Amino acid sequence: MKGGSRMITSAYVHVPFCRSICAYCDFARWMYQEETAWEWLRQLEREAAEKIQAPLTTLYIGGGTPNALTAAQLEALLALFDRHHAPGMEFTLEANPEYIDDTFLSICAQHGVNRLSIGVQSFEEGLLRRMNRSHDAAQIEAAIARARAHGIEDLSIDLIYGLPGQTLDMWLADLQKATALPITHISLYSLTIEENSAFGRMGVLAADDELEYQMYAAAIDDLRAHGFVQYEVANFARNQAVSRHNLVYWHYEDFHGIGCGASGKRPQGRYDNTRSLQRYLKEGPCEEWTPLSVEEQMFEAVMMGLRLREGIDLERFAGRYHKRLEDHFSTALQKHLGNDLVIEDGFLKTSEQGKFLLHDILVDFL
Repeated sequence: MKGGSRMITSAYVHVPFCRSICAYCDFARWMYQEETAWEWLRQLEREAAEKIQAPLTTLYIGGGTPNALTAAQLEALLALFDRHHAPGMEFTLEANPEYIDDTFLSICAQHGVNRLSIGVQSFEEGLLRRMNRSHDAAQIEAAIARARAHGIEDLSIDLIYGLPGQTLDMWLADLQKATALPITHISLYSLTIEENSAFGRMGVLAADDELEYQMYAAAIDDLRAHGFVQYEVANFARNQAVSRHNLVYWHYEDFHGIGCGASGKRPQGRYDNTRSLQRYLKEGPCEEWTPLSVEEQMFEAVMMGLRLREGIDLERFAGRYHKRLEDHFSTALQKHLGNDLVIEDGFLKTSEQGKFLLHDILVDFL
């Protein structure tokens, strides 16, 4: 194991199984098979025991589709982490609406899951079918009501814009339905056509840049009007229900990556576990290590931190890297400060217009 993991207090666990494959997906995922899933759980237990050396303050189990597992397997998965909970731990589980039933929610409650990230993507039936999603709009509402009835009120949903055939009016209708739900968090994703996804193989084209911009700008305005604060480029929370786990990524902190297809970060670099399920079952995570120089780490810290509404804490940056960001990136700052970037109260952040130009800004920091 490269570097230390003793004080890492966040973990991402990847469940690589799905009951059906979405048309846009290129993650490490495999069609669910019961015996294979049990083998995977046994290997996951070994990996988790080796990596987790300190109580976890955030734990995020994603996929894939974690609730594609049977009830017994979900119970076994969550039980692996029972002894690793720090007091007040944020415990997020990704879930598809069609599998959120009373049994699933009871198991979640027994093992301390206090946040669900629900894969909604759209409420429009035609778009759901095109994406090969297995739920409908009624199941979304039922799942959220059921989760709240079981005491899980920190509820996030994912929405995708720029889908083939999706108009601006359809997107606005999705936002209207989303904001009417008793949820605390929304994550927005613009459709990326991945080469190895079904959309990629079908030759589906990405949305027109202007339409994508209109959809994103409309979402910012609409969500703000409904009490959602944009605390990160693609993430919105009301009642201050930000994702503490995702803040670990954007603050460029270290975290464990556990499971086939998971990624993690340690002080000296990043690693990716094998995406081959067969190899994972036989040999374990087989981490592919990417060492990072201090200069590379500083750039990545800027890349992640500028996604946040609060921006980058300049004093914290200097304490971590023993260099002032203002000095190390002086050329880029001279070009963008006062325009796309501002410094306020010791934080470097994008201006309102700058968040639309983040990619172009970051090129100058390279």
